[in-house]
Amino acid sequence: MKKHIVIFALAIMMAIPFISCKKDSTDPPSVTTTTITAISETSATGGGNVTGQGDADVTERGVCWSTNANPTIAASKTSDGTGTGEFTSQLTGLTPGTLYYVRAYATNSHGTNYGAEVTFTTASLVKVIGVVYPEGVEEYQFTYDAQNRIQKIDDYWEGTLDKTITYDWSVNGKLTITSGENATEYDINANYMVTKEWWSDDEWAAYEYDANGYMTKVIEHWGGEDHQKMVGEITDGNYVRHTTYDDDGVTAKKIKEFFYTIGDNTNAIYQTSMIDNNTKPMGNLFGKPSKKLVDYLEYWDPRENPIEKGRTNIAYEFDSKNRPTTITRSGDGWQEIYTYEYFD
Repeated sequence: MKKHIVIFALAIMMAIPFISCKKDSTDPPSVTTTTITAISETSATGGGNVTGQGDADVTERGVCWSTNANPTIAASKTSDGTGTGEFTSQLTGLTPGTLYYVRAYATNSHGTNYGAEVTFTTASLVKVIGVVYPEGVEEYQFTYDAQNRIQKIDDYWEGTLDKTITYDWSVNGKLTITSGENATEYDINANYMVTKEWWSDDEWAAYEYDANGYMTKVIEHWGGEDHQKMVGEITDGNYVRHTTYDDDGVTAKKIKEFFYTIGDNTNAIYQTSMIDNNTKPMGNLFGKPSKKLVDYLEYWDPRENPIEKGRTNIAYEFDSKNRPTTITRSGDGWQEIYTYEYFD
């Protein structure tokens, strides 16, 4: 009996070192950072991928950013769900023309881990746009408020002030744009994107966007019903096609297809806006611009037989910050030259 007790005691003593050497696991999640896209003056799209949860469930994930390297969740951050897998983040409230550092993060009960750091620079605010048309020269001079929203545009024709366009942001969720004596009221979302343009109590235009802030559809309401007017198709952050419809909302009457350069649209120039206006798309009012620069576009009326396509070619000049300073658009027998000045 004594021999058995001794053997049992010895076995316990031998097991003690193995038990005492075992530690509680405290691994945080593993996460990677995705490239920043859809960069504008005050916003951008980022995200990450939580590739492993560690030793506990992921309770928070997102991206954090700062104007200093190695940002942490003590700085500005998003919160984009829980668990593992890919996620998309919207960075807002940014300062124009500024270099930012971004890291994805993921948190569990053991702590927070970060992905690799990526950088991007927000677009500079446009100060002046000049347009040389065959019939004359127009110039738009921009003024912004303290929140970097357009406050007014002075529109000059042939060097003489033609009109001043003012932007009234004083009512929450509303924007009123006044050009001369004509005022138009808009509904806007939290990102200052127009969701509805009011013409009267029973006539309006509505604008729809995807999760990344690109406009996908324009609907006009009149005669007591909705009429689909335009649809935009986006691939990898670039508009590849616009389709404009007749009043029946079904018959396509014009199609545009866009083909891109390899160069990034570093200053968020609007070349593929679904709003046919030189100033309205500015400031993301009608969605984000394509992330690449357009090389050329083709357009045609699908109702014609045979189809005859038109083409617009685009050429660029850039400054030292890779911002377009001159954009020349040309087609069969015509040319328009756009010049850009920026607030540094």
